[in-house]
Amino acid sequence: MREAAPVDASSVLVGLDDRACEDPGVAGNKASRLSTLLRAGFDVPPGVVLPATAFAGADDELPAMVRAALEAVPGRLGPGPWAVRSSGMAEDAERASFAGQFETLLNIDPPGLAEAVLHCWRSRRAARVRAYGGDASPESMAVLIQAMVVPEAAGVAFTMDPVSRRRRTLIEAVEGLGDRLVSGTANPERWTIEEDGSLGAPTGATVLGAERARAIHTLGRRVEEHLGCPQDIEWAIAGDSVWLLQARPITTVSPPESRRVSIPIEVPPGVWTRDAFHEPVPLSPFGRVVLTEQVLRVLPDVFARFGILLERGEVAFIGGWLYNRLVPTGAPPPGGGSGSAGSRQPPRWLLSILMRLHPAVRRRTRAADRAVAIDLPYQVIRTWTEEWRPEHERDAARALDLDLRSLTDRELAAQLDHRLDVIAHPAHAMVSVAYFILVHELATTCHELLGWDTTRMLTLLEGLSTASTEPSRQLARLARLAEGKPALRELLTDVDEDTPDRLAVVDPQFAEAFARYVENTGHRAVRYDVIEPTLAERPHLLLRLVADQLELGYSPDRVAEAAGKRRTAAADEARRLLASHGPQERERFERSLARAREAYPALEDRVWWTQSVQTALLRYLALEIGHRLVDRGQLATVDDVFYLEALDARSALFDGTGRDETARIAMARRAWAIGNPGPLAYGAPPSGPPPFDLLPPAARLVNEAVLWGFSQFFGAAPVGGNDRMVGIPASAGTYTGTVRVVMGEEQFARIRRGDVVVCPATSPAWSLVFPSIGALIADSGGVLSHPAIIAREHGIPAVVGAGNATAILRDGQLVTVDGSTGVIVVAGGTDLDHAGQPGRPEPD
Repeated sequence: MREAAPVDASSVLVGLDDRACEDPGVAGNKASRLSTLLRAGFDVPPGVVLPATAFAGADDELPAMVRAALEAVPGRLGPGPWAVRSSGMAEDAERASFAGQFETLLNIDPPGLAEAVLHCWRSRRAARVRAYGGDASPESMAVLIQAMVVPEAAGVAFTMDPVSRRRRTLIEAVEGLGDRLVSGTANPERWTIEEDGSLGAPTGATVLGAERARAIHTLGRRVEEHLGCPQDIEWAIAGDSVWLLQARPITTVSPPESRRVSIPIEVPPGVWTRDAFHEPVPLSPFGRVVLTEQVLRVLPDVFARFGILLERGEVAFIGGWLYNRLVPTGAPPPGGGSGSAGSRQPPRWLLSILMRLHPAVRRRTRAADRAVAIDLPYQVIRTWTEEWRPEHERDAARALDLDLRSLTDRELAAQLDHRLDVIAHPAHAMVSVAYFILVHELATTCHELLGWDTTRMLTLLEGLSTASTEPSRQLARLARLAEGKPALRELLTDVDEDTPDRLAVVDPQFAEAFARYVENTGHRAVRYDVIEPTLAERPHLLLRLVADQLELGYSPDRVAEAAGKRRTAAADEARRLLASHGPQERERFERSLARAREAYPALEDRVWWTQSVQTALLRYLALEIGHRLVDRGQLATVDDVFYLEALDARSALFDGTGRDETARIAMARRAWAIGNPGPLAYGAPPSGPPPFDLLPPAARLVNEAVLWGFSQFFGAAPVGGNDRMVGIPASAGTYTGTVRVVMGEEQFARIRRGDVVVCPATSPAWSLVFPSIGALIADSGGVLSHPAIIAREHGIPAVVGAGNATAILRDGQLVTVDGSTGVIVVAGGTDLDHAGQPGRPEPD
């Protein structure tokens, strides 16, 4: 008689840390989610899973192969006790959680393990389950066995209020095991942690303290971030560890699709262009006020002062996305339709007459004569350095010193009015136009005298945009301060949201230096909208960059020295080539070089003070208004304030009227717009370039310079295919490395040392991550855009204006980036001669 073959436990028991366990079809939803989290580094008790297939044909008794496999559990998980838990295929799903419907058995010892598994598996057919799930009740179920955690405290936490949708964490805690909470036999302590971090503690709390409550809050938010939606988690505290026992979506929060409201597409007459560089996602209603005050309100006067043949800028929100157009001076109203009519230019003879006789054009021509005569561009740069920037610095310092919560409503409204006035200061637009004119002057000189293109000319200016490099320079000082401190370096090996709070215990000196750094550099927007948290609100992101620099050994002095050598070498070459020219031409070069070098730092400098800092200060005012409206029952969550127009939020402080519905509709429309981006343009642009050669010299100079500046900032359409793309060469050098697609600043933590970062665009705040990366690819932008300037300042190869690189390239691909030609080649593509290993940029 043949003996039965011994059962291989590995074919029945699947370890919770096994990749196969991430499949809900194998492990059920509960166990697969815990497996995903365990493999991502969360503290989940070790366990094994009996897949649903192991119970095939069973009814009242466990299959023999299951009983045999259970004998291997002590060797896998220790001698016990264990927790035995259901893991149904429908359990913990997004639309129905089946929470509390199945069995969980605790403190199971070896003799009782088989009976506990059977009891748990049978619970799928209980009457309460059929009543709860109806047709969705599961017919198959896996069973999870985990090492038992003996906790001092346990409970649940919601990362979003499931009733009000408020963005806050709700925690319920009991002493000992959490089953007393689930069964209702114990009254829990209830804690709340608001979005701004403020803590609501119960009177006479004994189960938790503030530190443990915050640790649970952090765990919940990390789980939410990893799984991508609000979570209901079960947790247990044993010693210094907060264990994650379960995570399920909050099923009372509607899925995103149901919160979307479609927007009719209505295109006004004219030619409209979507600004994908400044607006990779639709602006929040509150954030639109910056556009209104800083651009629409200011541009007509700026254009008039410089003699630019543009009357004003106009915007239209088409399908929820921002489109803009510039209206030429003296232009007739746009034609009907979407701009196809009236796009053809009149003949040159007619344009010549119009430019001489049209009253508005003649006024702009005279203004250009005055602007050139008094050297207005150079005056503006000097005024920025000597007057406007110090004014902005002092104003920002005063604003940050204010205790907004102590202000009355009228004082708070006055602060909002003042902030909008500062945002509307002409410095932002004036410095831009002056910068374009002075750098264009050098570009024209180099082209006419040396035959250099714009990219070659920009080598003369490398290393001078100090506003781009100063934050990473200060970050490097912090990294040097951390060197030689083992305890601090150990802390920085795993940075999370709570790490900044632990610095003072580990190293008070570094904690103080880091706090100064956050105060000095963190109060600025990371994007062009108030809806995004500032770096000061997310100091752990800055601390992660310190940790990166510790690994890299980044030296800003070495980077600056290299940029200085390239700058000096370019100037020496230009002077060598000009040695045979006459003194007037040599003087022209030296003058335009000196003026451009003085202007070049101003572009990024003014973005810092007139845009990034201003948007941050406006955000802080919005949040304070949001807190007050929530306290008065006029809004459900603080963040809902960003879905109100700024002036409507101001009015709400005084009229007492609820704004829930207004915010809800605006949120639903923005969600729809994000999922339905419109085309880059509506309407046919005019044929051919503007006939600036018909203008007098001064008017021609300023108008050509501004048009050139716009084109060099925003870039042009790319070309290429799936294995070879061509964008705009922005920063010289070649580099081969691993792709990391980063869609926004909230994903900075995904960046690994040496990555080729692929992104829609970058704001100036991205300068902090450049020391950590090997190369940059941006969907949008030109050689004078922020990503191009920052890449050159850090010596990082970069290609901008790559169009749809974020859609074509994928995490983990190996690509070669040539910042000198703009070519991006995917490893294995026909244009790739060799696949190098990730490393620092190779010189040209």
